[in-house]
Amino acid sequence: MKLRDAREAAGYTQESLVYKINESMSCTLRNYQNIEYGVGIPSVTLALLICGILNIDAKDVDEWKLKAKN
Repeated sequence: MKLRDAREAAGYTQESLVYKINESMSCTLRNYQNIEYGVGIPSVTLALLICGILNIDAKDVDEWKLKAKN
């Protein structure tokens, strides 16, 4: 599952999710966008927090899966 799809299914915009994340730890909108676009990888703590908020399993997030080398 795409992180964006999970976020939208949970009813969050990027901004509102970042606001929710910031209740527990620091995360900028740009940092979250990099994570959602697959440019950056979150810390374990941040990944678990995002999954907890969105009620998803971290193993199911496509952006965090290892890419096979050709």
